[in-house]
Amino acid sequence: MTTHNFLPAEYFQHMSQALIQAGVHRPTLIIDKQRLDENLDALLSVIETGFDYRIVAKSLPSVPLLKYIMQRSGSNRLMSFHLPFLHHVVEHIPQADILLGKPMPVAGANEFYHWHQTLKHTTFTPNKQLHWLIDSIDRLRQYQTLAKELNCSLNINLELDVGLHRGGFNANNEKNKTELIQALEILKIDKRLILTGLMGYEAHVSKIPKMIGGPEKAFTCAMQTYRESLQQVINIFGQQFCDSLILNAGGSSTYPLYKKLDEKSAFITELATASALVKPTDFDVSTLEHHKAACFIATPVLKLVDKPEIPMLKNVSKFLHMLGVLPKQACFIYGGNWLASPCFPATSKRSNIFGHSSNQEMYELNDDHTLNVDDYFFLRPSQSEAVFLQFGEIAVYEEGNIIDWWPVFHADDNEKHTAHRKLNSIKENV
Repeated sequence: MTTHNFLPAEYFQHMSQALIQAGVHRPTLIIDKQRLDENLDALLSVIETGFDYRIVAKSLPSVPLLKYIMQRSGSNRLMSFHLPFLHHVVEHIPQADILLGKPMPVAGANEFYHWHQTLKHTTFTPNKQLHWLIDSIDRLRQYQTLAKELNCSLNINLELDVGLHRGGFNANNEKNKTELIQALEILKIDKRLILTGLMGYEAHVSKIPKMIGGPEKAFTCAMQTYRESLQQVINIFGQQFCDSLILNAGGSSTYPLYKKLDEKSAFITELATASALVKPTDFDVSTLEHHKAACFIATPVLKLVDKPEIPMLKNVSKFLHMLGVLPKQACFIYGGNWLASPCFPATSKRSNIFGHSSNQEMYELNDDHTLNVDDYFFLRPSQSEAVFLQFGEIAVYEEGNIIDWWPVFHADDNEKHTAHRKLNSIKENV
């Protein structure tokens, strides 16, 4: 764990007091607003050198949280990865310019347009504000058919494989280069399909070991591949057309590598990131040493146990205690089985006696722990996108107080629309 992520006991004691004062008595997701702001300032120091900023909504799945980041960063650009949440954002943040972060089945895109038609008084305009991500020539042809069926224009961003090898177009070999050119020629001819940009995600870069070149070499290769693909676009559409394209790149673990004055990445127009702003444990990487952990799970201690035993093995347990295999102290918390690691008490760890539990998970404690029943046990999420959604609201912590509660995304509205659509379909077929 980095220095920035080590927090003294006093930090969690102050946060515990804030939770008590707020009347919290259940597992709660907390964002430290001051730390969030400091992380955002670090990000903006890169963005403000000449990049646009696209906020990755899946990593911050809360409308008030997204609106706060949008207001503070001055960006209306979002990236969405899940169709129900796309619906949610369109309804609640209609001013957003949205880029899909992964390719969607064409049936899902079709459903989106039919759903959008049911909205009343919306200002969101898909042909101006929504960009679909396309990763293959086959998917492009599917969307071409959809555009014809709907008699509408679709904004298309092409996904590039810049080294992650998770799909997408690539100009590095003849077969992939040919497919890219074919896709560009379709986009050039079909007036219903509007090429609005490229996206090259390079999450692998920060994880490349030094023995094969390390992050710097991987980043150089990724940018070279991206530029080669962009050159094919320029060859077909011309430089002037390409000057207005979205050239998206970056991620939480890689955005610090981008420099507008560095020829290597100067052509990129926008960076996408969000997890770095709350820094779950998956992002404890060298490129984010200057970022701080800003999200925590706080949950009450339900029980304290002296010399915990393995069920039905009392004598064996005594022997294992003598060997130091079993802990002398342990606690059971309210809930558990989250994608998260304990951070207070600092030396605590999940016990293997009972395994994972979503009801009452057991954690080993040091002999000198100071926990009492009903005190708060703290964990750091390993990621934000899944863990945040397990909590109804996020407690916003600032200067020793819980100052607000921000609800997370819910698919309720979309599910209602879907159910209504299916019901109407049944009625039509009766």
